[in-house]
Amino acid sequence: MAKQKRRIYFIDRKFQTQFIIKFCLLVIAGSIVTVGLLYLFASRTTTVSFENTEAVVKSTADFIIPILIQTVIIVMVVTGMFTITLTLFISHKIAGPLYRLEKEFKSMAEGDISANFQLRGNDQLQNIAASLNEMKLRLRFYLGVLQSSIDEMEQALYDNISEENKKQILLNNLHKIKNDLHRFKV
Repeated sequence: MAKQKRRIYFIDRKFQTQFIIKFCLLVIAGSIVTVGLLYLFASRTTTVSFENTEAVVKSTADFIIPILIQTVIIVMVVTGMFTITLTLFISHKIAGPLYRLEKEFKSMAEGDISANFQLRGNDQLQNIAASLNEMKLRLRFYLGVLQSSIDEMEQALYDNISEENKKQILLNNLHKIKNDLHRFKV
């Protein structure tokens, strides 16, 4: 079975863009600190170099800074590209589940608690998915209990029993429904 190729790279463009920018800024900050520290440490020493067949004495910082800046820029660009790619795919493991949770909550708000919520095995937020499934399981149970009481009340209305027995069944089930509804804080 061929592995499906990812077609959508930005699930939540704002979140993922901010996520990537923060990591890229970290790479840039690290590069600037590296250049600064090397310049600081190298400024206290001198280096002899030959330029156009002349021996020139310079501070080591003045000698290495142009080479250092070029090197850091190249490393920063390459590292930045890898950082962007890596953080984009890592953010999928967060943004994807958040997007799915948002859709699931909207579905539940419409009254659909029929299916369990599944995430891909390597996605983040697995504990939240498990909690959501536990909540849905309990809600289905409580709704089943309520439905059972309603079914008993409806059956009593059609059963060929005395009015006093009907009234007692209806009152008992009404009391059970009220008790079951008190579980919910609204």
